[in-house]
Amino acid sequence: MKTERDFGAFRRPLRICRFCGPGGREIRSDRCNCPFHVDGLHNGQRLRESLKTASRQLADRRLAELIRKLDAQLAPEQRTANPAESGPAPPTTTPMLADAVDRVLKIHGEIGPDDKYRGLSERGTWKKYRCALGLLASFCRETGIKGVGDLTSDVLEDYRGTRTIGKVTWKVELKAPRNLKPDEVVPYTIPEESQILAASDQIGGGTYNRGGAHHVQLRAGAMIMLLRHTALRVSAVCTLRMDAVTWDAETNTRRVFLYTQKTGDPVFLPIPESLKLVLDALPLARHAAQDCPYYFWNGQTSRRAVVGIAERTLSAVFKKAGVKNAYAHRHRHTLATRLLEQGATFEQVADILGNSPEVVRKHYGKWSKGQQANIDRLMMAHFQAAGVTNPVTRQSHEKMGAVN
Repeated sequence: MKTERDFGAFRRPLRICRFCGPGGREIRSDRCNCPFHVDGLHNGQRLRESLKTASRQLADRRLAELIRKLDAQLAPEQRTANPAESGPAPPTTTPMLADAVDRVLKIHGEIGPDDKYRGLSERGTWKKYRCALGLLASFCRETGIKGVGDLTSDVLEDYRGTRTIGKVTWKVELKAPRNLKPDEVVPYTIPEESQILAASDQIGGGTYNRGGAHHVQLRAGAMIMLLRHTALRVSAVCTLRMDAVTWDAETNTRRVFLYTQKTGDPVFLPIPESLKLVLDALPLARHAAQDCPYYFWNGQTSRRAVVGIAERTLSAVFKKAGVKNAYAHRHRHTLATRLLEQGATFEQVADILGNSPEVVRKHYGKWSKGQQANIDRLMMAHFQAAGVTNPVTRQSHEKMGAVN
């Protein structure tokens, strides 16, 4: 349990968070969206609950409000007790305003030792908020306000009176940044995919090369191939049924049938014969019955447990591969980008990934040489097909006089 000295808001990592979870410890934790919690003692009272937000600023405000409620619930004799008899006052737990300002600015961007700006916001936006927050911090220092909890609406109105700005500018300063840049997800290259697949044969066994490593390697290799060829989500991979892989005699095609996780729509995804051979070579999951219908799951443990095991296995593979920022969901970006390069529409990619066309356009429609080549091909075909009523040549253009 956190002591009163350590009392404060902290992120509680979610199991699905790639930043705070396994394999993501080297990435700044302030870039994730895990919710904030509070757990500790305040004036001898236990406070343990979720702050129901992923925003650091909102978490600090809600924590300050919780502390005020706890202080208001103290008995009158406790609030009016002689300080000499009750001992030293407990240390304040309200976050300092200066620290909160620095934290907000660092979340959205910072200037490194090389004088270059790096951050989620555009540099111009970051400089505007640095200026606005700096002026607010200066006002609070002059008026003796140190804690975030003391920054009430009355204080903001007093601060507004010291600024010679219009109402529109004041309204803009109170808003949060709107042009945050999303994390740029780069599709895997063919060599990177080869590295990841090769790494699946190098995990398991631990330091003393315990038994069962071959079992883990086979499962890891099959998962990587499924991700590579189908871009399924991890939960769909580790709960894949054997009867979901079927043979279409009419088209001589292997297909995987499943229901998409988000939309619930049925989808058939063709797979290569090599993937089917890898799946058939998998041993049964540990403690699975002989008639177990799943490739990776024994059907007895919970779905949450088998997903967690699969995520830890894949995390070990990505770490062993040494590919920067490698994780399972990046296979979806890779497949979507390559399909778009080959001329697929957003609607077709959405059907394959189980998303809406709007989501595909926003998150997976990356510009690439292949996609640009398709645009060039379509536009050139349009130029050739469009009839020209008055052809223009270099000679005819030179004969035209200047336009007055």
